[in-house]
Amino acid sequence: MGEAGGHRISLTIGTAGHVDHGKTTLVRYMTGTDTDRLEEEHRRGISIVPGYAELDLPSGRRASLVDVPGHERFVKNMVSGATGVDAFLLVVAADDGVMPQTSEHLDILRILGVEQGVVALSKVDTVDEETVELAALEVEELLESRNVSAPLIHVSGATGEGVEDLMLALDALAGYKADRRRDDLARLPVDRSFVLKGIGVVVTGTLWSGEIRPGDVLHTPTGLRPRVRGVQNHGHPAEVAYAGARTALDLTGVQSSGIESGDVLLSYPVPAGRDLDVRVRLIERSKPLVHGVRVRLHHGTRSTNARVRLTDREELQPGTGALARLRLDEPFVTLRGDRFVLRSMDGVTVGGGTVLDPSATGRRPDPSWLEALESNDAKKAVPLALARKPTQGMTTEELSLVLGLPSDEVSRALQSDARVETIGNIHVAAGEVVAARERLLTALERRAAKRPENPEITVAEARTATGLSTPLADAVLADVTFEAVRVTDTGVSLPHANSVPPELEREAEQLLQDLQAAGPQPPAAEPTPAMRLLIKRGDAVELGGSLFTAREAAESVLERIKTICRESGEISLSGLRDSLGTSRKYAQAWLEYSDAAGVTSRTGDVRVLTRRHRQTM
Repeated sequence: MGEAGGHRISLTIGTAGHVDHGKTTLVRYMTGTDTDRLEEEHRRGISIVPGYAELDLPSGRRASLVDVPGHERFVKNMVSGATGVDAFLLVVAADDGVMPQTSEHLDILRILGVEQGVVALSKVDTVDEETVELAALEVEELLESRNVSAPLIHVSGATGEGVEDLMLALDALAGYKADRRRDDLARLPVDRSFVLKGIGVVVTGTLWSGEIRPGDVLHTPTGLRPRVRGVQNHGHPAEVAYAGARTALDLTGVQSSGIESGDVLLSYPVPAGRDLDVRVRLIERSKPLVHGVRVRLHHGTRSTNARVRLTDREELQPGTGALARLRLDEPFVTLRGDRFVLRSMDGVTVGGGTVLDPSATGRRPDPSWLEALESNDAKKAVPLALARKPTQGMTTEELSLVLGLPSDEVSRALQSDARVETIGNIHVAAGEVVAARERLLTALERRAAKRPENPEITVAEARTATGLSTPLADAVLADVTFEAVRVTDTGVSLPHANSVPPELEREAEQLLQDLQAAGPQPPAAEPTPAMRLLIKRGDAVELGGSLFTAREAAESVLERIKTICRESGEISLSGLRDSLGTSRKYAQAWLEYSDAAGVTSRTGDVRVLTRRHRQTM
């Protein structure tokens, strides 16, 4: 479905740079949009929260500019704004040169995987040529130290000098748009949430992946399920929000306080976790990272404190990387491949990394599992992923989510892999289904030996016997190739177990004759297999108190009770005793049976017919 109004964005560019280096002025000159939205921003002359503007490029393509804060106090907001961008526009003022936030912002962009961009040397109209050249030299040294290659354009946001060249350089970045899968899980980290009068709750953010349409029901980690009433991309009404777009959603079914900045909206539920296995890397200018140290983690539009536990060393040196486990103070929704930024508790960016396993378990990370995840090799990773969930199995979509790989790549890896077995739409490690079937057969054989008159177990009991999760157990039971069991609406049994052994059949036949002969005064008996067989067939009923009787006898007594009640209006215990010629014990048992059958109800010391049976008089 095409984008309404032709407002498809070719790429999203994030500005970066030190405070007061002219980022917002330059964006305003190129786009005509003032990205400083807050009164405080205008008063102080600095950006505090990310601002957004559209940029028409010389080729006719359209880009979205994310203007992030430059002040060191607002690096959290800078990370939030840089989340989801395809390329960067690093702005360095010629009168200042490279400053602390210049370096830090470039480091953060690299940590987040944003490696392509353009550098604008701004305010060139305010200084002499020698100062401009010195500033340009500082920028080139910074880029070289970070192993970043980017064109350097001299510009002025006041006079427009160099802006045309800058626009051409930005246009050339369109080929670096990040690969965001449209068929993936829709994920929107929320950077703003507010209420518009007459509309309701509105949230905004950069859609990381997938697509969102009006009518979609989304999910939050807290269990909310808002419905999308309307969609905007880059400020324009749209039929679909696409991956990489600046998106605004009009939501229903949620209170104004239900979704806040830092939350995430998902197209289907994804559990939040507090333990992440990651590949962490320090920037070159950081201090060593000590095992067990506390840090501040920034991911998407959220941040929290975390403890770093290095896997194979006590200390990580600057400019190096290692496997680690992060223990977060609060649960986050992360996926394999997500980037994050780490800052020290005193507010200095030290590094970042990539999430490998967002649902880490066990006391220590499993190196072979993490190696498989890092390899991006589905053939290698799929069997290991299934081995970690032997009783649950995983669908292709779940494997794609866990491994961070496209579904079609996972599907190819599943084909003809002897280490994988597929039952229904669920994939399991080879041998798990066979073992589950054997466990079920053992349970059914025990049942048939113990209860030959009723060898069937319930579906719930069969699920438990397999030792599998409910979805996988149901898939095993529904598999038509599993002919060793018989599955019906009432339960599960062995096919041959439904035939009653001849000895039991003869015993049941003799018992039925004895019950019929006893009439309304059956002897006390145990619920033997023969008795249970008669009850299952409907040939016998249980009166209670170890009394069983033939069905014909029960029907005869109930008819007699009805007749007495219709003639006298009621029946007493002594009246039934005299009518049947039995003892008080039997009369009491029959009246209680009649009550349980819904024929009579007790009123004081007598019984009367229930309304249903009075109406049939």
